[in-house]
Order: sequence, then C-alpha cells, then structure tokens
Amino acid sequence: MKPNTDTLTERNKPLDWLVMYSNSGDISILDDLEIKKKESLKTGIHDYFVPLDVMRHIVDDKAIERKRLIAGNYIFLQATNEDILRLRQEPPFDATLRFLHPDSSPTGCIYIPDEQVAMLRMTVERLEGEAEYFVPSKKVLMIGDTVCILNGKYAGIKGILESVKGHEGGRIIVPLGDVLAVSTPKVPVDDIQLLEFAKVSDSQSGSYTSRAYKKVRVLTSDSEHLLAEKQREGALSEESEKEARQLILRFSQLQLAGKIRIMHAEAICNLLTALGETESEQFQKFKNILP
Repeated sequence: MKPNTDTLTERNKPLDWLVMYSNSGDISILDDLEIKKKESLKTGIHDYFVPLDVMRHIVDDKAIERKRLIAGNYIFLQATNEDILRLRQEPPFDATLRFLHPDSSPTGCIYIPDEQVAMLRMTVERLEGEAEYFVPSKKVLMIGDTVCILNGKYAGIKGILESVKGHEGGRIIVPLGDVLAVSTPKVPVDDIQLLEFAKVSDSQSGSYTSRAYKKVRVLTSDSEHLLAEKQREGALSEESEKEARQLILRFSQLQLAGKIRIMHAEAICNLLTALGETESEQFQKFKNILP
C-alpha cells in the first residue's frame, strides 16, 4: 500500500500540549480520548491528560471508586496544531470539547510546555485520594520560590514553595501555567532544593535581594564552620559530612546574580573543599555557578 504522504508529513510536525474544555463534563470522554490516542495516525492525538478527582467509598464492604472531571473540566491534548484545529470540527469534539480561551492567541489555543505537563502528571499520580486543584493566579503564594523535591515519594517534582516558615518545609505547588495547579502534601525542609527566588516584595516574604542575601549568608556561615572542622581535624565527622552533602544538594543549583552569586559560589566551594574536592574537581562539577 502506498503511504499517505500527507499523513506522514503531519506526523513529523512538532507536537504541542493544548488546553481544552469539556462542555459536558461527562467522564465518558476518557473512553473517546483513549480510542483516539490508539488511532493516533488517523486522529492526530498523540497523548492526553485529564485531571480527575477520584472519590473512594465503601458500600456493602466493597470499595467503590468514582471519577469526575475537576471543576473547569480541563482536558489537555498533545497533537500538532493542524490536527487539533481539524479535530475541532469533527464529532464528538465539536460538541464536547472547545478551546478554553479561543480569543487568547491568534490560533485560539493555550499552549503548555512539556515539562509542566509532565510534572503535574507525575504529581497527581503520586497523590493519594482526592487532589486539591486550583488556578495559580488566584492562589495567594506566601513565598513562591522555585524548588525541586530531592527525596521521598515526590522526588524529582519541581514546583513553587508555599510556606512562610521555610525551616519547617512546606507544600509544593505544581502548576500548568496560569490554568491549573495541584499541591503536594507537606515536604520536609531537608528534601527541598532551592532553585530560584521568587521576584516578589511583600511584608511576609521580603524582597528577592534581601531574602537571597539572608539565605546565602547562613549558607556561608555553615560552610565556613564545616571547612574549619576539616582544617582542624583533618577530616569531617560522619554527621558533618552528611550535613555538607545535604547543603550542596539543597543549594548548589540556586540561580543568583551579582555579588550574591559570588558569595554563593564561595560557600559551595568551601563545602567541596571540606569534603576533599580539589579546585579542578570543583570547577568541573559546578562551573555553572562559579563566577
């Protein structure tokens, strides 16, 4: 059989995640999406993601699971732009799905980066019970720093820290742009890697510069204390070595600029020296943060 060159051309085009909305909110849309995914060469739908609330009840000693589309009835489809526009005109999409904000862009689509979709999907899969969904722009973020979870059930998840008392840890908000977000349970502070400070200034969080300086100043003090132990004793104790490695994990990826960046790099080098790393080894490992 001669291949359909038009179809093959379409398949080679880049895929995008687009936000759509289910008019009916009927859970049966999942069955239709699964069929279209299996027929991807014909339908153009490469993948889909439907955030759900899963409610579990015990009826007559039997576990009953009920699923429903969340408020807002969001549907995320991965396809080429041409495919999604074509599918808009085909049943049942013309009746059950529509673009969330058809006037928000020249193509009438809201696009979501792959990484954000992957992060939210992983987070939702690891949550137990019903998830708390909300619109990020309507959620008051008390800090808003970008973080990554290092250990535990949610290891590898990146999101926004929601906590005033950072030393106690906090929940991580995982957003899909300004469309949708979900929160993790509370994460211990030792498992939170700080990536970037939020560019905010208020009475609770403090300005970006003041908070960055305060955090790096504490990191510098800790690193100097560990380096002094190494110079005095010839080697770190097991507990101090663990602390040094933990500090490197939590703060080595922090994105900073100017004088604060130099302070930060010096603190990381202190920790590496305390752990026995040479200058050349330090440069190879962390040349991205060294001034």
